[in-house]
Amino acid sequence: MKVNITNVPYKNRLARSASGKFDLVMSSWGADFADPINFLALAQTGNSTNNGDWSNATFDKLIKASSTTDATNTEKRYDDLVNAEKVLMKDQGVIPLYQPATAELWRPTVHGYVWNPAGMSRGYKEVYVTK
Repeated sequence: MKVNITNVPYKNRLARSASGKFDLVMSSWGADFADPINFLALAQTGNSTNNGDWSNATFDKLIKASSTTDATNTEKRYDDLVNAEKVLMKDQGVIPLYQPATAELWRPTVHGYVWNPAGMSRGYKEVYVTK
């Protein structure tokens, strides 16, 4: 197999992605909040970020079920999301390549730091230092 890679400026990559003018595109997503739906909803049929136009009725049904599940039934919602991810990975609607990580070291005298597991926002407002 011969692969030709075209490196284009970010603005062009976005335009090509949105118009569907690609065979393969490398993209990324950073979560706004710590919930699997933040990533899974991107692959729903008709989602504006689903540039590959991947579509699967079972996946869409599971995502919809997860959003309409009674808030007290978190296990059912979780199962719906896990099963949706299994469908997405089996079909390779997206192909995850890597997951970035951040290591942080903090002195034991620093307190009150709010860490968002999604990694997008840092809460320094309540930070204080003891001796």
